[in-house]
Amino acid sequence: MSDVLDLPVALASAPFDPVGKTVSEVVRQVEQALRKTEIEPEWVSLANHFGDADEAAYGLRPSSPWPETSVRRRRVSLSVERGTSEGWIVQTDFVQFVEQGEGGFWRSLPLMRIKTRSRSQAWAVAAVVARLLDID
Repeated sequence: MSDVLDLPVALASAPFDPVGKTVSEVVRQVEQALRKTEIEPEWVSLANHFGDADEAAYGLRPSSPWPETSVRRRRVSLSVERGTSEGWIVQTDFVQFVEQGEGGFWRSLPLMRIKTRSRSQAWAVAAVVARLLDID
């Protein structure tokens, strides 16, 4: 199993820096990296694939800059969930703390969705994506 969770040597040594890129560019780059592995998913998609202006509901638009996560209380998170009909979904979200008065709240904005055929494939894809986006 450890073979599946590690990136191929060519991918591990290739620089992958999402800073300064759009959400669409990063999703495309993740998709290309996954296509080069033996764990190729069914599909890789922007969460807000229609480019809807309501980012709070549908996620960051394809043309939005990839979120900066070097600031405190801002991060990219990864989760794995069962799909609504079949398969599994690897979900990438931007999570940030929004200060409001003396308190605040956490906001999560979807970035990317990846569909896999099985649970084990979903976790293997999640491991690769976490490594690519440096969130592990």
